[in-house]
Amino acid sequence: MTQKVRTAIIPAAGHGTRFLPSTKSIPKEMFPLGNKPIILHVVEEAVASGIERIIFVVSHHKHPLEDFFTPNPMQEDYLLKLGKHEEVEILKKISNLAEFSFVFAKPPSGNGGALLAAKNFIEKDEPFVVVWADEIIISNAEPRIKQCINTYEKYQKPVISGVEIKDANRRTRYGMAELKDIESENDIKEIINIVEKPELGKEPSPFATHGAYVLPPEIFDKLENSPLKKNELWLTDAINSLKEKTGLLTKIIPDALYLDCGNPMLYLESQIEYGLCCDPYKTSIKKIIRETKDL
Repeated sequence: MTQKVRTAIIPAAGHGTRFLPSTKSIPKEMFPLGNKPIILHVVEEAVASGIERIIFVVSHHKHPLEDFFTPNPMQEDYLLKLGKHEEVEILKKISNLAEFSFVFAKPPSGNGGALLAAKNFIEKDEPFVVVWADEIIISNAEPRIKQCINTYEKYQKPVISGVEIKDANRRTRYGMAELKDIESENDIKEIINIVEKPELGKEPSPFATHGAYVLPPEIFDKLENSPLKKNELWLTDAINSLKEKTGLLTKIIPDALYLDCGNPMLYLESQIEYGLCCDPYKTSIKKIIRETKDL
């Protein structure tokens, strides 16, 4: 019997160079999106999808992430003395969301290298989720990660979440997929190939397959035997190799709000989009936009 998917790996070891000087002291994953840091949105989605254990792959300057998800009794006592009981409960809830572990990234670099650093935390027959720390896909139905886990459990094949990138100019940023229909399925498709960061106009489809991955532990063998590209180990190469043995599916998340916080401009756009649809201040934000649109 196949094990349940209960573990998520979240690579968060990057240096955030595109956000300097802000990231000199604050990891970009801790930047706010609405009234929460980006990383908390990611963790809450994982927990809402049934994930019980979360492994962060970090670098030595990312101690604020560990501080955020670790209980701080001194801070809680101070807040209690101020009568801020509600705030204390919020902090306690965060540290109790899941079982958190932290592992340092080591060479090789790249998203595949970050994943490989967590190999010893995964049991030899344990499927797991990989999800990035600086992007969010908000679904109108079940959480994106849960939809991918359901697909994995139905077909017993690796699954990647898929989202349509409507702006063709942005497709050069992602792994774009060549897809094949599956009989009787609308939003689940077979992945024939993933083209990482294709040239403009050469993408095989408008669907990016990335963001959330449900993978078997065999992926680590593929990573260890994948060649480096520009001194980096790419997860896409290992997945393309794995699919020759296991097959590979995408679960397209229909009508999803995709928030990419990977560079300053995209982060600003994500702040606005999140505020307009999800944030408790959306009425005020819409009012401000109406009043300033002609400036």
